Amino acid sequence: MLGKQGAYLITDQNTRLYFTGYSSTDGYLLFIDENKYFIIDSRYFYAAKRALKGSGVKAVLGADKELAALLKESGKRELFVDFSKTTLEKAQEFSLAGYKISDCAEEIAQSRMLKSEREIRLMKKSCSIAERAFKATLPYIKEGVTEIELATALENNFRALGATKPSFDTIVAFGENSAVPHHETGRAKLQKNTVVLIDFGCVYKGYCSDITRTLFFGTPTKEFRSAYAAVYGAFNAAFNGIKEGMSGQVCDALSRDYLKRKGLDAYFTHSLGHGVGVDIHEEPMLSKRGKRNILSNYVFTIEPGVYFDGKFGIRLENTVYLTGKGVKSMVTLPKRLMTIKPEKV
Repeated sequence: MLGKQGAYLITDQNTRLYFTGYSSTDGYLLFIDENKYFIIDSRYFYAAKRALKGSGVKAVLGADKELAALLKESGKRELFVDFSKTTLEKAQEFSLAGYKISDCAEEIAQSRMLKSEREIRLMKKSCSIAERAFKATLPYIKEGVTEIELATALENNFRALGATKPSFDTIVAFGENSAVPHHETGRAKLQKNTVVLIDFGCVYKGYCSDITRTLFFGTPTKEFRSAYAAVYGAFNAAFNGIKEGMSGQVCDALSRDYLKRKGLDAYFTHSLGHGVGVDIHEEPMLSKRGKRNILSNYVFTIEPGVYFDGKFGIRLENTVYLTGKGVKSMVTLPKRLMTIKPEKV
């Protein structure tokens, strides 16, 4: 819970979900000292009232007028809002009404980084669904299938297994497309002896998962096997080396230094990882500039990769969490190179 005595206005959908367990596309969450209000219009009011029963959060029918009335009744003159989420227009609206507007973005980030047992349990379930969907999609990997067809099959499997939606637009990249870390999944057709990179995740009860596997359709070249072994080693260097109290920068260096010893650090073009929760990307960041220390019950990704323009890319990613005894994975999929025997669609 937010620590300061005062009035907090939460406008972001995912942050509202984090604090209440209830998600709606509209509405305001208002904290006034110990009192909690979810202000929502008639489209969602009765659903919100049912969902929030017993939570300590009172559903209030209304919108801006009712929000203003509750603030006026409280007598508070300072309003805390998340500057990273609340629009300038909304903040100015309250500033013009005479309230001092203060930022609580850091306070919210600190709260959201530390995951509860319930949150970790939900994210493990999200990872489990994503894994099962991935396994169910493997038979679709045949010569002639397109990237978009494979991504669609995977996302359909998410929903069939209980997820509400993908965590992000699924990335399926064949061949040289895999050398683009955030390739836009397209119409490329799978051919023999081709790299297949799949970056995927789903949302379960509001919580995200994030996994990447790089497969080979056919017989891998010696060059590919060598690069894959290096990424595998870089993953393990971080997974086994990250300890409580390390900064995101130090965590990132564990994989980056390993790849440097293999002469491949120049091809690792993004950060090691990022926090995961109700948002697919949230604090802490494990990067060259990551200043936050990683603590127990933080959930984040480990995702080293190497990318060779015009040839291929390799990324290996698990969603993990930190304990006092080290990193634990939420993903059980093997990390060793998987090859698939070519078959036609």
